[in-house]
Amino acid sequence: MDHRLPAWVALVAAAFAALGLMLVDRPLAEWIHASAIAHARVFEWGLALLDGAAGMHAWFWLAGCVALAIGLIGLLVRRGARWPLAWLAAGVVQFATLHTMILGKSHFGRLRPSEVFERGDWSQVWFVGGGSFPSGHSAFYFGLLLPLAAACPIRWLRAVLIAVPVYVAIARLGLERHFLSDVAASAVIAAAYTWLACWLLQRWWPRVPRAQPALAADPA
Repeated sequence: MDHRLPAWVALVAAAFAALGLMLVDRPLAEWIHASAIAHARVFEWGLALLDGAAGMHAWFWLAGCVALAIGLIGLLVRRGARWPLAWLAAGVVQFATLHTMILGKSHFGRLRPSEVFERGDWSQVWFVGGGSFPSGHSAFYFGLLLPLAAACPIRWLRAVLIAVPVYVAIARLGLERHFLSDVAASAVIAAAYTWLACWLLQRWWPRVPRAQPALAADPA
């Protein structure tokens, strides 16, 4: 697994989270609320399709359990292969990210943009029993797909695995369910756990170099 990818994701997401908290969260939410982007079909339909495919509404922990099952079965049938470890990491990282997200929601109690617009009061947004910070959808998809992207050797597939949670984050902004810092904070959490998983795998399951074929002896 490439530890550089989650490191870069963590840095970029942390920068967006800081920018949102300090400057952008409110004006961006107000701009989306007043524009045609709010609740656009490309966000509603696309996110519904992804959530259905991931089984999110059937059971929130289903995708992570499937990833763990694929990893465990892979270890049994393909001993020595590296790809089952990526699936195990995806399941573990997603569980850790989701649990951290749930703790954050219960602690910070931030209102969602739609709730703030309904109340019309920006003076009390935090610690009022809301569930906006950090984003659950962003935690779900970054936690599941970022470890797979870090382990994927195919560039275009790695780009797809990163593009999906990025789309989800943008969609949640467009649906007025989250602020920029909400989705970025979840990406930071997932990236941190992914980096830790990469470090642990490289430390405890180092890649074994392939044996080189013996050179044929020169004829006498």
